[in-house]
Amino acid sequence: TQVLTPTLMGEMIYDVVDAAIKPLLNPALTASWEKGLTQVADGRITSEEYMEKLRDFVVRRTNYVKQMNNHGNLYAQFREAETNYKSGKKG
Repeated sequence: TQVLTPTLMGEMIYDVVDAAIKPLLNPALTASWEKGLTQVADGRITSEEYMEKLRDFVVRRTNYVKQMNNHGNLYAQFREAETNYKSGKKG
């Protein structure tokens, strides 16, 4: 049994994704993408159709994130998470 401990950067990335693009943390999204790839492989949809749906998702989520203006809240979360890690710098 192995215990995985996230780095500060790992926690920060998770917090950003959780706050801004929560669907990326949902396994159902990955399953949906896999289903689309299977449909392309089976010839039920074209790769262009699949990529258009994926592109639409990325554009919509990117525009949403750009409009959030939540950097102050995220910064506070990062500062709080930082207290759980020892600094690599020597004072």
